[in-house]
Amino acid sequence: MKPVIDVHSHIFNAKDIPLKGYLLSRKAKEGLEKILGRVLIPWVAKCIRRKLEPKKNKMFLGGILCRLPLQLVYKLLGKQYRHWVTTMMKEVDDITAEMIKTYENDEIDLYIPLMIDYEYWFKTSSDNPMKEQIDYIADKIIIPYGGKIHPFVPFDPTRELAFRKGLEDPQGKQELYGSLNLVKDAIENRGFIGVKLYNSMGYKPFNNETVEKKRKKIAHHKKKYVFKGIEYDDVLSELYDYCIEKNVPITAHCVMDGIESYNKASWDFGRAKFWRDVLSQKQFEKLHLNLAHFGWSKKQGYYGKKSWVREICEMLQEFEHLYTDVSHHRVMTKKYHNRFQSDYIDICRDYPVIKKKLLFGIDWHVIKREKNFKNFKTEYVKMLQQNNLFNDDEIIDFLGGNALRFLGLLPGDQNYNRLKRFYQNNKIQPPQWLSKNIG
Repeated sequence: MKPVIDVHSHIFNAKDIPLKGYLLSRKAKEGLEKILGRVLIPWVAKCIRRKLEPKKNKMFLGGILCRLPLQLVYKLLGKQYRHWVTTMMKEVDDITAEMIKTYENDEIDLYIPLMIDYEYWFKTSSDNPMKEQIDYIADKIIIPYGGKIHPFVPFDPTRELAFRKGLEDPQGKQELYGSLNLVKDAIENRGFIGVKLYNSMGYKPFNNETVEKKRKKIAHHKKKYVFKGIEYDDVLSELYDYCIEKNVPITAHCVMDGIESYNKASWDFGRAKFWRDVLSQKQFEKLHLNLAHFGWSKKQGYYGKKSWVREICEMLQEFEHLYTDVSHHRVMTKKYHNRFQSDYIDICRDYPVIKKKLLFGIDWHVIKREKNFKNFKTEYVKMLQQNNLFNDDEIIDFLGGNALRFLGLLPGDQNYNRLKRFYQNNKIQPPQWLSKNIG
C-alpha cells in the first residue's frame, strides 16, 4: 500500500514571519480585514507576538491592551479566525503536535511543512532569523518525529543577492547566510527534502527584466534591496541547476492571491504560465515542480475567464515533471464542494493527465480559517469519487502515489537515498511508509 502524503502544510508561528506585513497583505482579500487593516491589524500583530512572550504580556497593563483589540477582531471576523490566531501564538513544536493530532484519523504517513521567507519583502521583520528557524526545525521537529515530517526549506533570491553583495539584513545586521547555502545544507544534511518559492513576493520564475518597474513599487525596508532582473534570473538559475543535479523538488505558491508584497502582485510575478519560461528551457526540463493550490480561485473556478487552472492543466500535459496540489480548496462546504465536483468533471474529460499529477495537501495551519477544516481529506476524496471521476487506484495515487514521484522518494531516487542516509546518521528507525509497497 502506498503512503498518504500531505505535500503542503505550515508550522511557522507569529515570530517566524514579518507578522504585521503578513496580516496587512491580506487586507484586500476579505471585506472586514480591509476595513480593520490600517486600524487594528498592526496592534493585533504586536499582541499576537506578545502572547509568545508571557513576561512581556504581563507587563503590558496585565494584557488588557491586547485582549480588547483581539476580542474585537475575533467578534468581527469569527471563531475560525480566532482558531487560526490561537495556533499562531504557539511554539512551533506545539503547532506541529496540534497538526498531527487534528488529522490523526486521516492516517497521514508523511507531512511536508513548507517554510517561508518573507523577511526582505515587508517593512517589518521576523523575530526569529531564518538560520535559527531552520536549525530549530531540523533539531526539534525532523529528528524527534522520526520520518513523520520532512519539510521544504525556503529560497529567497533577494536574501541571496543581499548576501552576495555584503549588505545588511532588514534588521540592520550583516547578512551572514545566503539562501542557496542554507538550501544545500538543509537538503544534504538536515532532513529537508525540497525547496519552497513564493514568487508573489516580487520575482518571476524567470525573465525578471520584464518586471523591474513593478518590483520598484514594493515597499521594501530600503530601496537597496531592489536588484536588477538579470540578477534575479542568475541566482534562480543556480537554484534550478542545483535542484536538477540533486533531484530536489520545488513547490511554488501559485494562486491568484495569498500573501503578496502588494495587492495583486501574484498576477505580476506568480502566474502559472510564467513557469513556461523555465520548464521550456532544455537545461531545466527535468525540474520537479509543484504549482501549489492548483491556481484555483473561489471566484473564478475552472471556466472563469481569468482562471489559472486551465493554464496549469495544459502545462501538466506538456511537462513530464510538473505537478499541482489541492491545498486549501474549499471542498468542506456544500457550495464549493459542488462547484469543485462540477469543474473536475470537465478537467478529467479534457485533461486526463490530471490523475497522475494531482497532489494531496491540506495547508495546515492556514486552513483553520475555513469551516470544517478537519474534514478536508474526507471531503476531497468524496468529491473526486463522485460520478466515478477517480477510481480506487487513482485515489491512492492522489493521496500519495503521485507525491512519491514528485518528491523523488521511490527506491533509487536521490531523495530516497538521502533520507536513508539521514536516518542511519541520526540513528532513526526508518518509518514504515518508506518500506511500504511504493514501487
